[in-house]
Amino acid sequence: MPPRCRLLAAILLAAGVACRTDPLPVGDSSNRELEAGRRIFLEKCASCHNRNGDGKTVTAGRFPYANLIDGKWRGDGSPESIERQVRRGHDPMPKFEGKLTDEEIRQVVAYVVELSRTAESGRRKAGEGAP
Repeated sequence: MPPRCRLLAAILLAAGVACRTDPLPVGDSSNRELEAGRRIFLEKCASCHNRNGDGKTVTAGRFPYANLIDGKWRGDGSPESIERQVRRGHDPMPKFEGKLTDEEIRQVVAYVVELSRTAESGRRKAGEGAP
């Protein structure tokens, strides 16, 4: 590219950046953690728990605790309980300790907790509108 074209491209690029009126998004670490957890969930968990967490899959649909959004847990539903389940497994769920890093386990637990909270919030809103 001729030097004049490079200079013109640099000026246009700088002008475009200088004219930007909307701010760039601010990164939120919790959003990054949830997104990482979502990706892990989709890759490792959704085949049994479904993409939306309702557990309605051919693989696990007959198991009562495959549904992660109905508020019914094998344990107490706390992040600690969910983490134990992910780490150690519980028949028929396999253990993920050694298959996922500690950070990945923490991320997927955060995502499952958020998935459950979102579903609970939706159920409450639906109940508010009922007679």
